[in-house]
Amino acid sequence: MNNFLFKLSFVSTNAGIFRHFSVSTAKNANYSCKLLVLGGGSGGCTMAAKFARRLKKDSVIVLEPSSDHYYQPLFTLVGAGVTSVSATRRSARSVLPPAARWMQDSAESIHPKENVVKTTAGHTISYEYLIVAVGLVYDYDKVPGLTEALKDGKSGVSTIYSPDYCEKTWSDLRNFKGGEAVFTYPDTPIKCPGAPQKIAYLADSYFTKTNVRSKSNITYNTCLPVIFGVKKYADALMKVVKRKNINVNYKTVLKEVRPDRREAVFYNVDDKTKESTQAYSLLHVTPPMRTPAVLQRAGADALVDAAGFLTVDKFSLQHTAYPNIYGIGDCTNTPNSKTAAAIAKQAAVVEYNLQAAICGQAGRRAYDGYGACPLVTSYNTCVLAEFLYDGVPHENNSRCKLLVVGGGTGGCSVAWRFSKKLNDKDIIILEPNKDHYYQPLFSLVGAGIKNFPECHKPLRSVLPHNVLWLRDHASSFDPCNNVVQTGCGFKVRYDHMVLAVGLVNDYDQILGLRYALSNPLAPASTIYSPEYCQKCWCCIQGFKGGHAIFTFPKRAGKCSGAAQKIMYLAHDFWKKNNINSVTNITYNTAGNSLFGVPKYAAALVKITNDRNIIVNYNLDLIEVTQHRAVFLDVNGQTIILPYKFLHVTPAMSPPRCLSECSQLVDDSGYLDLDHHTLQHRRYANIYGLGDCTNTPNSKTAAAVAKQSRVLELNLWDTMYGKEPSAKYDGYGACPMITSYKTGILAEFTYDKKPCETFPFDQSKERRSIYFLNKEVLPYIYWNKLIKGKWNGPTTLRKFINPLGR
Repeated sequence: MNNFLFKLSFVSTNAGIFRHFSVSTAKNANYSCKLLVLGGGSGGCTMAAKFARRLKKDSVIVLEPSSDHYYQPLFTLVGAGVTSVSATRRSARSVLPPAARWMQDSAESIHPKENVVKTTAGHTISYEYLIVAVGLVYDYDKVPGLTEALKDGKSGVSTIYSPDYCEKTWSDLRNFKGGEAVFTYPDTPIKCPGAPQKIAYLADSYFTKTNVRSKSNITYNTCLPVIFGVKKYADALMKVVKRKNINVNYKTVLKEVRPDRREAVFYNVDDKTKESTQAYSLLHVTPPMRTPAVLQRAGADALVDAAGFLTVDKFSLQHTAYPNIYGIGDCTNTPNSKTAAAIAKQAAVVEYNLQAAICGQAGRRAYDGYGACPLVTSYNTCVLAEFLYDGVPHENNSRCKLLVVGGGTGGCSVAWRFSKKLNDKDIIILEPNKDHYYQPLFSLVGAGIKNFPECHKPLRSVLPHNVLWLRDHASSFDPCNNVVQTGCGFKVRYDHMVLAVGLVNDYDQILGLRYALSNPLAPASTIYSPEYCQKCWCCIQGFKGGHAIFTFPKRAGKCSGAAQKIMYLAHDFWKKNNINSVTNITYNTAGNSLFGVPKYAAALVKITNDRNIIVNYNLDLIEVTQHRAVFLDVNGQTIILPYKFLHVTPAMSPPRCLSECSQLVDDSGYLDLDHHTLQHRRYANIYGLGDCTNTPNSKTAAAVAKQSRVLELNLWDTMYGKEPSAKYDGYGACPMITSYKTGILAEFTYDKKPCETFPFDQSKERRSIYFLNKEVLPYIYWNKLIKGKWNGPTTLRKFINPLGR
């Protein structure tokens, strides 16, 4: 992980497409635009790109004097010899959007009352909206002797904060033969505040590698009272400096550099009269920084604070006095860490709020102070610091309005439904798997009707873009404090939570089952897992006759009908291959009927009789060996049956993280919900749907469609302090394929009463049901159901079967 984070800090942006527009302009010309962006750095380029896509061509003007754009976080690695300055640089033409107009000029003055900016070249630009992203400039003159020392190639003084001098840092490291190596941090706000430490740690590693560390003394002088502003990371970094034997002097600021004597003068923050002189062989200076002159001169119009920083609301990033002005990046007075990661988060907030302002609406997005700093501690390791306003670590304190636990059918459907109602990043979905499976297709994969790739897609591709996916699993729940602990140790705080964690296959309840399934030579399989459903098809094809056993456990799990579907399909395949005459098929179920709804149970009994399939009731599979299956009957007697083919429906149970939380579950370990509103019985801000709940319905995708709509209505009411009113009636459906051409469609509610959609008897085998299962339902699933657009067939039923036959 540490190696990955180190490499992450080395990532640079790719070169953009060459832009063909001209930057030449007439002298003393007047221009006007919808949006003027001051600055072409990270923040300016990002905002120009966002609004150039939204507005008409040339509605956006970018004012930036430099012809080069730098990825400045790489300067540290340039100073450590990892890369070169040229790798950090792109032409400004290549990174600015083609639909925006670039004026290679700088702002001389801002006149916010007139909505005008005057440029250094004498031009006047009128704007409707203004984004200020001018960054910070280096105030070298604040430290006497610093400029002279930086320009002197033999002074031993350098800084990684400038493309002009960062390669000099690498030269100084290579030429260092021992002595005092001093690294400084100034008493002004700076960009990338972790960089002064990073270069010190890398210097230590390089000196160790070149065998001069034992002859050197490394000192880190910082104006701060702590090594880092967030305690969690400060504690970690203190261990680093202790291990590396680096001296740290707090509240110590560089006052003067004397390159002729190789001395640096420092003063104490609490008492500037207390000065100390320190000799150096190598001196790395983090220069004092300030906002550009255009902001320093803008105090008269209340545009900036006393230090010259743009005064914006720290949440909306809108100017406190001028609502058509926004700020982003290092030049604002927001009390966050000035990093590229902060700009990424700020840009999303400004984009939303400014777009709302353009449309005459109030912007509601809030910047939470997010910043990140990959603190490289050697050439191989890194500490990734992420934090919010007030020094709160970010990764352990994610908070959201809605937390969806589980990225299956129910979780995706709910995420889509609320993504249209809530703001960006208000929703977190917690799911460890990278792929999303349409599990009803596993039966068709197991019968060779569908190919395995057709039943799964990358999870990211089926989630809404504005939902934050945390690829992790829940390890424990604390519903009293609205907290979920994840497997990686993070804490996610929520206002409301939806649990849709499904069921897991409990293979270990059946002795020998896991080994049999994993053994490619054993004729045992299951279509209830993406890991084994392809093996089922291999086993069906390889079967040459004998005893074929299909099983069903005591407690119905997900998609109960699939256990029979694969049996009927196997029978049809063997019939086509003329081995039925040497085949005996047995269906052993731990239940006392073939199906829970009498109408469809009767139809299935007829089907099994017609196909000469033997059905044994009240037999529960307890052990699997190489060629024998052991069952337990209701009298406690064991029955051993030989087999040449075995399909097992495994026992299923809720994930342990849920079943072990007694506050959330019933005695069976299932989420304890009101069966109609789907609201938790104890915690009003918690809802659930799908297989993990204790609602007494069939656990199918069709049930989730109806449940997700009821949950949407009721949770939305709960969010606004209302009582839930929508009712789930227990609707479920099971399309039961009975051959490679036919099927029946079971639809029913809580009372086991059929609730059929079509105006014909759905318990009779029909070709149309097979087509529905093979072609129509997969389309509905991928395009409607998991995207929150399918509420079940209720409306369709009213039109095509109004009498409810």
